[in-house]
Amino acid sequence: MVKTKRIGLDARPLSTRVSGVGRLIAETLKAFPHKEEYDFFLFSHLPIHEDHKAVLSLSNITWVNGGGFLKWKGGLYYNLYIPFYLLKHRLDLFWGSQQVLPPFLPSSLKAVLTYCDLVLYLYPETMRWIAKVQQRLFQRYSVRRSSFILSISKQTSTDMCLKFGYPVDQTGVSYPGVNPIEMTKQLETKISNRVKDLGTDFLLSVSTIEPRKNYPFLLEVFREYRKTEPHHYRPWVIVGKIGWESPEFIEELLQERSLYKDIHILDSVSDSELQHLYKRAGLFAFASKYEGFGIPMAEAIFHGLNCVVSDIPTFHEIGKDGVTYLPYKTKEDAKLWAETIKKYFENPKPLTVSISEFTWENAAKITEEVFRKVLEE
Repeated sequence: MVKTKRIGLDARPLSTRVSGVGRLIAETLKAFPHKEEYDFFLFSHLPIHEDHKAVLSLSNITWVNGGGFLKWKGGLYYNLYIPFYLLKHRLDLFWGSQQVLPPFLPSSLKAVLTYCDLVLYLYPETMRWIAKVQQRLFQRYSVRRSSFILSISKQTSTDMCLKFGYPVDQTGVSYPGVNPIEMTKQLETKISNRVKDLGTDFLLSVSTIEPRKNYPFLLEVFREYRKTEPHHYRPWVIVGKIGWESPEFIEELLQERSLYKDIHILDSVSDSELQHLYKRAGLFAFASKYEGFGIPMAEAIFHGLNCVVSDIPTFHEIGKDGVTYLPYKTKEDAKLWAETIKKYFENPKPLTVSISEFTWENAAKITEEVFRKVLEE
């Protein structure tokens, strides 16, 4: 009989709608090789969200209940309840999926950290204050406590090692990815009326509307694009919830939508709706100031969608020489984006980028190899 390895996991992102980290956790668990050798214990202060319920059907998954009054706040639950739980229950390894570990972990317990980005240090003004406080309290400790750190891009790994002086030979890269089989299957479903009503060949952006995603710049781009061809321009579809962007900008965006009727904001889209939107779009625009990776860009490329994106190192890892990278700060930059978008719609070209390395099977394989290596040491 195989002796299973018991892995604890910060599963709080699975208690909310699909997000970047939540998708990373769920897809990695579903694609994890040698499932019979690993038992995962998922810790969260809230019940699992409907979007992630498929995870509970896996035979090697246990959703840990408990926490009592600490459940009212995720940070308290994570930092106080989990160490208490580990006093009574033996685990072999803890996986910090959100680049922080609980304090007071048993000294004998190995830990692997997934490092997503350095937003805390590079763009702290784009974070919610509670997240900023929690990260500042525990991030440095978490890096030093980790036996191995998996980053979601080479640039993130390099930046993290430089920031903390962490040994490069104890790091690796596990790119997030796409699920080709599942995404193709979603396209077989019936198109919803709200997606069908948008038509085709629209400009598409996919992400939460929050400061780091640079939507004020994209709005200026769209205004400039509208001016270039006032009678024949394409509408702009934004897929993503309104996050913690400034209320003033949200009001400006909503007023623009109401005035011109050419901006469509879709919140709470299903997986199948999202895949149909990628397939029906004409061009993908992503102007982030900084990203640890960029799953929407990888998904757009999978669907053969040309991309105009901000000129940041991580996007070059994904798109290589096959997408258009542009500066993303000034009024003149916005005009350049607008002209580029106009030219793409006038003369569309086939995409020549491969994203074969960006699959969840590959991410899960790398993660399992790291777990095995750390545990054998």
